[in-house]
Amino acid sequence: MAGSSFGGADIAAPSDFGPEPAHFREAMSRVGASVHIVTTAGPAGLAGITATSATSVSLEPATMLFCIKKTSPAAARMIKNAVFCINAVSPAHRALAEIFAGRTGKHLEERFVGGDWRKLATGSPVLRQAAASFDCRLVEAKPVGTHFVMIGLVEAVAYGVEGDTLAYVHRGYRTL
Repeated sequence: MAGSSFGGADIAAPSDFGPEPAHFREAMSRVGASVHIVTTAGPAGLAGITATSATSVSLEPATMLFCIKKTSPAAARMIKNAVFCINAVSPAHRALAEIFAGRTGKHLEERFVGGDWRKLATGSPVLRQAAASFDCRLVEAKPVGTHFVMIGLVEAVAYGVEGDTLAYVHRGYRTL
């Protein structure tokens, strides 16, 4: 096991361990999850992704995490900037979620042309009218398999009017 730049160790398993990747992917497609646009800004530049793997970790101190593929250009920027904002989106942001998921050919800074953005404590883009936004300072980027688990301390929060949120299940968007 190798150590990460933020501490911790890689988690490795024997190559014959667990289900076939296609079976695991199919099973996970049946698990509904909230849709988030995760953003960063700083010396390394702007970047953002769409993620369904985001959650709270702790109330005290307020801590959040999300997962990002190691090879994503946004991952390197998020680690170098050491800040991120998890924006839980509403159904009105479906097209924006598609852009940040990489399905439109827009990359890095180009993804921010759409949307109404502001900043809170860390300088990461915060989506106005998001269901909720969690502005975080990165405390650990833990390598696990093909991804980094990005853990951050929440420095500020914002939330819109109470309403529906966007979810992803069965390889499609749904409203909760």
